[in-house]
Amino acid sequence: MLPADTKKRAVVASLHFSPAHASHMIAIAKLLIEMDYEVTFLLHRRYEGFANFAAVGEVVFRENFREWRRRNQSRLAVFVNAALDNAIVAAPMRQSGTDVRYIFHEPSVLRNRFGEGPKAFAKLAAAKLSSIAMLMVASGAIVPSRCALALYLRHFLCYNRAVNVIPLLFDEEIAPGQSIYNSARRRYFSFLGNACEAHNFRAFVAFAKYGIRLECGFDFAIAARTDLKRLLEHDEEFAGYVKEGKILLQHGRVLSGAEMDAKYLDSFCVWNLYKYSTQSGVLPRAFMTGTAVIAARMGSFEEFVKPGVNGEFVESAADFDAIIQAAKKIRQNIPAYVQGCRASFFDTFHYRAGRKALAAILSPQATANQVGSGNLPQPRPADAD
Repeated sequence: MLPADTKKRAVVASLHFSPAHASHMIAIAKLLIEMDYEVTFLLHRRYEGFANFAAVGEVVFRENFREWRRRNQSRLAVFVNAALDNAIVAAPMRQSGTDVRYIFHEPSVLRNRFGEGPKAFAKLAAAKLSSIAMLMVASGAIVPSRCALALYLRHFLCYNRAVNVIPLLFDEEIAPGQSIYNSARRRYFSFLGNACEAHNFRAFVAFAKYGIRLECGFDFAIAARTDLKRLLEHDEEFAGYVKEGKILLQHGRVLSGAEMDAKYLDSFCVWNLYKYSTQSGVLPRAFMTGTAVIAARMGSFEEFVKPGVNGEFVESAADFDAIIQAAKKIRQNIPAYVQGCRASFFDTFHYRAGRKALAAILSPQATANQVGSGNLPQPRPADAD
């Protein structure tokens, strides 16, 4: 157990490089600091130089963590994403008295992701197995939406009964005085994030080509770390629109947080017409930058998207005319959607909005072996899938 004089220290850990989680980690750390913790980041070496973690807390890389633990003890450890090393690192921490929490982003079964391709599916399988191992070690899980909670209760409750909901947390990244209401700047309907099957990327490409042929009146942009050279080589129409500047394309490298924020600020709306998602990291960053979303009625989107306020729903990603009409509605009312998005961000996704929930989870009164408080959805029968 922890010695009585141990400082109130927390570790925020990511042992697999996932650039999309950098802002999330910093936001969690800032929340913990406001709750009087001293924060140490435990990071994969590839995060070095990617974000300014050192401005918020101490930074320790994975290969140095054993030595760090010899000199320090933590009361809390929050592991923010799946990694093969998670359970190996977390087990001795838990045994020594650390409260270990695992943020489980996608608590779904693998059969829902068969369309991703062999390489991507293998990575998903490894992530799922490492998540199960982590759940068996952790004090409890945190899921990012009520949709994710329903999936957890159906598929993963047997591994760890302590589960609570806290939406993905971010800090404000808009600089003071920076204009977010500049309608002239917001030129693009954008696809931002991982260009994968789950995010319905091929449907976005088909839609963009349709919109350009139709002369829909607005431009398109894509910013993805995915290398899209093969698409450019095999789709002459798409490549031609990129060359003509009708589709602004940035691909093949990881963008910094500031670069991604600029992409959002250049957009009047972003694509959330996904095939699969329990919580889109694109959505809270879009709301933070005042950028509306066009979303599918699936996953967690119905929890967070309010038509006419911060985005619009379209019933099918194949209904290109309906998508164009939704986009035109947003573009004609940019200031109102910017205001609605910003209000949604601070009400739900800013790190201070998560303080009450996190404090309840970490309170001494919380029951370690009981599902989190509130009116929770009940798991469906196993044959409901």
